Amino acid sequence: MKGLWQEHSWKKLAVTFTFAFLVVLCSVLLLLTPPVWQLRKGPIEIMRWPKTGAQVFVVGPDTPHWTPIHTVSQHVINAIMVSEDARFYEHGGLDWREIQRSVEFNMEQKRYARGASTITQQVVKMAFLNPQKSLFRKFREALGAMILEILLTKDEILEWYINLVEFGDGVFGIQAAAKHFFQTTPELLTIQDGAHLALVIPSPNNWSKGLRQKSLTPFGHQRYAKIIDEMYNLGFITKALKRSAMATGDFGRPVDGYEPTDTDPDEKGDLYPDVHSEEPALPKPVTHKTVKPSKKHLP
Repeated sequence: MKGLWQEHSWKKLAVTFTFAFLVVLCSVLLLLTPPVWQLRKGPIEIMRWPKTGAQVFVVGPDTPHWTPIHTVSQHVINAIMVSEDARFYEHGGLDWREIQRSVEFNMEQKRYARGASTITQQVVKMAFLNPQKSLFRKFREALGAMILEILLTKDEILEWYINLVEFGDGVFGIQAAAKHFFQTTPELLTIQDGAHLALVIPSPNNWSKGLRQKSLTPFGHQRYAKIIDEMYNLGFITKALKRSAMATGDFGRPVDGYEPTDTDPDEKGDLYPDVHSEEPALPKPVTHKTVKPSKKHLP
């Protein structure tokens, strides 16, 4: 009888300690988690670190410079996702496949050479954390990202992202970037504009030189071409649009690697392939070879 009582006491004690441990663990995790629930409504005060020094800004829906996602050119959204997080709509805040690839690559390089932050993680960092690289910050960033994916929809997270991200020159948010670099509005940005903005995001102060000078650097040529290729591979643009983006991607000049073909005139020529004149066609001179536009080359 005494043995059964002791066994029951030990079990009760083990359950009590386990419960207490879980309570303490959850409390610690809650304290470490950035207050991402504030993004459900906003606006929020955030700290930014432009070249001029740390500054506090108020950002969120209903603020003067806030840009709703449905007013932004889809080309820009696609270019940003291709550049920063192609599996954004598939993961739950953390992209484990990319994390594994980054760990393996960094171990090979014996340094931190490749990140794996998703768009959700970047929102958490930009809104609540400092830019210093540390495992502790990454841990808090990951916690916040997983919770944020529960609280907000994917489009809401992406909307926060395009309003928070820096594009260089101390330019934050897609509205300011469209005006500063292209003298236009977010909804009028082109495929080329989207790729130019997306390519600088990982390191805006270092990689925005070509954007400022309206002339791609050698590195900019490579990164621009990669973004356009991925947009085509993922079905965001057609082959004709890809060729057009490459032909004019260096601010009106061809991007390195672009080679014109005989089909290019057809791709840009007939903008109304389904509109036919009711008047009979005039006879064609026999002394000249004519080329009939082909629909398969049209945008």
